[in-house]
Amino acid sequence: MSDACDHIETLRVRYSDTDAQGIVHHSNYFRWLEEARIGWLEAIGQPYGDLTRRGIYLPLTTCSCTFQSPVYAGERVGVQLMLGTVSRARVDLTYRIMSGAQLAAIAATTHAYVDSAGRPMRLTRDDPFWLSIKKES
Repeated sequence: MSDACDHIETLRVRYSDTDAQGIVHHSNYFRWLEEARIGWLEAIGQPYGDLTRRGIYLPLTTCSCTFQSPVYAGERVGVQLMLGTVSRARVDLTYRIMSGAQLAAIAATTHAYVDSAGRPMRLTRDDPFWLSIKKES
């Protein structure tokens, strides 16, 4: 994976995202990762709704997040998404969550490709989604 950012999703931190200490609760970071993935898919011309209508789903198989500094309500975060390893069976993504110039968290997710019954699948070499992510990697 390069340090080049493939997509940035900017999000406003809501008061309801915070805990009793006024710091964003850790569970919200995973929601932000999902928002970045959905935005990235739209940016590459492969909206998630189109994929699911074609019978392609991208369930999360692994995820991790390392928290670097707190984020507070009212701030804006930039979720930088970078493609890692891509294959016709899965995709690895890494993320940097930035609050201004401050690194708030580093995260990673892996997604398998499955059909509507939840069975693993391999994308065909001419599948539009495969061609889009291969071009991005």
